[in-house]
Amino acid sequence: MPRAREGGSWVTDPIEVFDGETNLYIYKRPNSKKYQLYIKTASEGVIRESTKKDKLEDALEYARERWYEVQGRQRSGLKVKQEKKLFEHIDEYLEAERKRITDKPTRGKTNITADTWRGKNVHLRWLKEFYHNRNQKVESLDKKRLFDYATWRMKESDSPPKTNHTVNAEISTIKGFFTYLYVEKYIEQVPPIRAAASEAPEDLRRDYLNRTEWNRMKTTVLHWVKEKGITERQAYNRAMLWRAILVMINSGIRIGELKKLRWRDIERNPNLSGDDALIHHIISIRAENTKTAKPRRVNAPTMAWFDEIRNLTGITKQGKHFPFIPAAHKDDFVFCKAGKPDQPMGQGTWDRLWVEIKQRCREAGGTYIDEKNITWYSFRHSYISFQVQRGVDHLKLSRNCGTGVRYVEGFYYHHEAELSTGALTVGREHFKKLDLPEVLLD
Repeated sequence: MPRAREGGSWVTDPIEVFDGETNLYIYKRPNSKKYQLYIKTASEGVIRESTKKDKLEDALEYARERWYEVQGRQRSGLKVKQEKKLFEHIDEYLEAERKRITDKPTRGKTNITADTWRGKNVHLRWLKEFYHNRNQKVESLDKKRLFDYATWRMKESDSPPKTNHTVNAEISTIKGFFTYLYVEKYIEQVPPIRAAASEAPEDLRRDYLNRTEWNRMKTTVLHWVKEKGITERQAYNRAMLWRAILVMINSGIRIGELKKLRWRDIERNPNLSGDDALIHHIISIRAENTKTAKPRRVNAPTMAWFDEIRNLTGITKQGKHFPFIPAAHKDDFVFCKAGKPDQPMGQGTWDRLWVEIKQRCREAGGTYIDEKNITWYSFRHSYISFQVQRGVDHLKLSRNCGTGVRYVEGFYYHHEAELSTGALTVGREHFKKLDLPEVLLD
């Protein structure tokens, strides 16, 4: 049935709610027992909705309450017509956030990455779950209950997160959503939400490989790379990802930075000589390829693996200096598709082969893969952990890795018992068995 219009044939016997107020009345549609409400607003046109009442007095009472509500929202500068519900507002907010996505972060601007957007999408699914997946009007939501969202998420949700850090990330997104509704004049204020108690940095330390786990994984992956009976394309992709792992665990660069490397970002270190000049070089990380929008230069002992990558991609060695890349190939992606140097290796390839690597590690008895939740980022974290254990200066390490000194100290300073003997026994006097003091038992 078509919707009634102002002055339409359906409105034949309007009933005034207040004497002389022509912008408010109730009426009945043909073949309907329920009264309909008509309100003409000052700025947003006409509101027509059902009162869901079939008794005149009940319909009039509903109309008066809605009139007072509309007048109050208009005086407060809020939007009056609430045609969208929670789910539609969430979709609208996510679409607005999608427009902020950029592959080239810029300092001082509020751009986000595609991964950040995907995180927001997941966080707002939990908001829907919080409201029992009911698509309610925003003004009808129980916003006071939101204050204890963290408690619900950790104790009552279907899949509680492992850390409060995750809950606080969700709360940040939810606050951003309600701030959007406030700015768009759908709500009067952003509801307060109590944050969860943050874990200590050492409780949030990154999952990494210790040296024993790395040696086991290295052997497993090498067998996978050299497997017989695979196609030429499979061999190429596996060889490239093995070099990616070696570069990450020996340089500490992020996976996102690694994927966007071009040959013009790989340079020799002119300050080195002798054996060092054959091992160490510079990786230039451009501002648009970092999550902080800050460029940096990384000193890395990875010359041999970049030379192997050059051979894998079929680039003929040219020039006197590393990386021996002809000018025509300077803008090619380092980690490129087979036969297509102008195209980076696809995300599907990275994801699919990582699943294969993890499965091979499981089959080889590598329980650490799941117990520690090892991911691509774990190779960066492992590099930083190894450097900290070796006593590398934290300031120089943080500059090389593009992270803060306090972050290095808080998240990566793993006090591993098997590596602490020397430090813990400095200046200690060792007693002979007979010289040990008598132990007194209470």
